Amino acid sequence: MLSSQQPMPVTDKVPAEIWLEIFEQVPTRVDLHSVSVACKKFHSLTVRALHRDLVWVKPLHVVRSLSVWDVNPGMDAAVRSVVLGISTVPNRTCVPVVGLDGSLDSSPAWAGLPQGHTTLFSTLKHYNLIDDARGGFASHTLHDAMFNRIMTFINVRSLTLSHMMVYDMHFELIHTLPQLRSLRLEFCLFQEKIRSKTFNHANLPITELTMLNLRRQCAAFLAHQVTFDEDLVHVLSLCTAQDLKTLTVDSTADVFRRIFGAWDAHARGWTIPIGLENVYVLRRRLLDGEVQPLFHGENNFPETHLYHFAVQAQSLRTLSTPLLVPQNVVIAPEALPPALECFAGPVDTATFIAGVRNLQALGVLKCGLSSREAINALETVAMCRPNLKMLMLELRSWDDEVVPAVAELFRDIRRLKVLYEGDVRPSEDFLVMLAPEYLTKMPNLHTLELYPQPRPGSMKPDHPPFLYDDSYTSIEEELRNLVIPYNRYCPQLRKVQVCSGYIMTRVYEGGPWETERVRKYEEKDDLSY
Repeated sequence: MLSSQQPMPVTDKVPAEIWLEIFEQVPTRVDLHSVSVACKKFHSLTVRALHRDLVWVKPLHVVRSLSVWDVNPGMDAAVRSVVLGISTVPNRTCVPVVGLDGSLDSSPAWAGLPQGHTTLFSTLKHYNLIDDARGGFASHTLHDAMFNRIMTFINVRSLTLSHMMVYDMHFELIHTLPQLRSLRLEFCLFQEKIRSKTFNHANLPITELTMLNLRRQCAAFLAHQVTFDEDLVHVLSLCTAQDLKTLTVDSTADVFRRIFGAWDAHARGWTIPIGLENVYVLRRRLLDGEVQPLFHGENNFPETHLYHFAVQAQSLRTLSTPLLVPQNVVIAPEALPPALECFAGPVDTATFIAGVRNLQALGVLKCGLSSREAINALETVAMCRPNLKMLMLELRSWDDEVVPAVAELFRDIRRLKVLYEGDVRPSEDFLVMLAPEYLTKMPNLHTLELYPQPRPGSMKPDHPPFLYDDSYTSIEEELRNLVIPYNRYCPQLRKVQVCSGYIMTRVYEGGPWETERVRKYEEKDDLSY
């Protein structure tokens, strides 16, 4: 007699706890969303994983997801990172406002000064923060509900504040999250210092701090002029967190002059974190279609303040900067920390420092070098550092002579990265013959990167339908075919990037090459090897 019972679905044979653990290992939200729509059970089981990394950059994002925590008690502890880009309504400013129910009021009435005559409104308009594409500002009710929810995320380890207005409440939040380790501020506008509370950031538990494109309020009567009190020391002093290990800034966050180089730094307790190991100074990022004012002091950044800071930061192991000191300023490279092992900078500075410090990783950043000048510089470095493990070059244009020169000079290299400007790129024949002719001379090479630098104003890489041969069904197939010779001559090679939009990786020697699509250029190179 046949059983009337329905066979158990495969998804029910695996305990829910196992599924939850599996979904926690899925790396991206895109993949998690694909899993969530596979069946009803997966939809309910992926809720926790889908909300472990929150991206709230528009008020409607919050409106749609706030109720999730009400129907899933205990899920607050699962959130591990938050990207926040939502501002509350500024007083006396007419901006689009989104309510707790998701309704949009595009022109609320405000009493007080006329909107066109306020510095704040002019600033918001200049930075396009009131455009409809931004999604509007959160009403006070919605913003309070969002903030109260974030305060319950006690296990958050990473917090990003981006394209928003930052007030005292945000610094209070930063000081409230006990597990916070990574803090990032970018494209943010800040409450005036005179109206801000004083915070002691030295006790923050953060180990990684990034401050880029910090904005100032601009006076309405003089276009692009910055108000006098916008030195942002109440923000920049975040770099005094004593557990800090990695600091990333640009010219809008001159902590070397404003904080560590201030005349009263010692009296205010602004000391260099004793365990600070990595400092990355980036070029200020420009955005397409946006005119950015040049703030006070940016013309001369970093002057000599960065060098004096580096001399005092005795635990420093990595320093990357497009300019260490102004031209014609003489430095004493032997005064830099003895533990310095990774450095990236202009060619003259890089060669000087390589001569007195046992560098393992060296980057020659964009400085208008031709290939011949670059090779001459590499020959100088090779005389004192032939066992270099990582080399990064930024060239004015591609030249086939550079990689062969590296193969001859640095046989122990593990990672080679060459970025170049212009439309001229390596030929297909060059890439095919690269392994048997040159890469085979570098038996420890595990990463090879040869691709163009990003275009000004954009961090999006190119994703062409093909690289050289349009007869392939996809560029992924063409790339995998391109690296076939590498299997024989480069047994240690695990990562290859010859196109800005795609990376090829393999797990083991002789293994299949997997192609990964790159969504945006790396903001910085950590000089790892």
